[in-house]
Amino acid sequence: MDIKLTDKQKQVLNIIRTFFLENGYAPSLGELQVMLNIATKRGVVSHLVALEKKGYILRTSEPRGIQIVGEEENDEPVYEYMIGIPILGYANAGTPIVSAEEENLGVLQVHQNIIGKKSNIFSLIISGDSMNLCKIDDKPLVDGNYLLVQKDAEVNDGDIVVAIIENSATVKKFKKGKDTVILYPNSNNNKHRTIYLDHNSESLINGKVIKVLERPVNS
Repeated sequence: MDIKLTDKQKQVLNIIRTFFLENGYAPSLGELQVMLNIATKRGVVSHLVALEKKGYILRTSEPRGIQIVGEEENDEPVYEYMIGIPILGYANAGTPIVSAEEENLGVLQVHQNIIGKKSNIFSLIISGDSMNLCKIDDKPLVDGNYLLVQKDAEVNDGDIVVAIIENSATVKKFKKGKDTVILYPNSNNNKHRTIYLDHNSESLINGKVIKVLERPVNS
């Protein structure tokens, strides 16, 4: 782009770009505050406003709602490869008590590399601690983190799935028994119990968890 940036604005844009390319999604205000060593979030916002006015980013009200729409010369493009993943509600990592009805909680902007050629992807927010010892790519399944779920994906033993039980959503590890479907927790909280379903209940597996995105830090 032809509009010049100050050295500090270049630094901010580069940090956002690097975070995008390494993680597949945008940094939060809190994360930018730490990475830029700025005393207040207001200081971070002032830099974002300047970048937005100069046409390099767009800000939205969505979680991690920074989109790169302009690049400096010779930079690897980011914005061309961003896609929106709908956030449909909460995945209960505990006793399945959260309603499975879809909600519209916004859109996660993620890099295409995150999901590759997979289709039918949606996002859920983890609620509870029944899977807090599980990780996907070193990202833990803890309360508040985001799950990327592939609907109707093939599921194998040991996969982490979202299941619908009596109209409530739960996230657990999957195992197929001889006559049952077994959904089991992986937690340091021993109150959580394994769920046994009739083999015919396999159709209630709503999707396979393929990625975990960490919740924004003090956004």
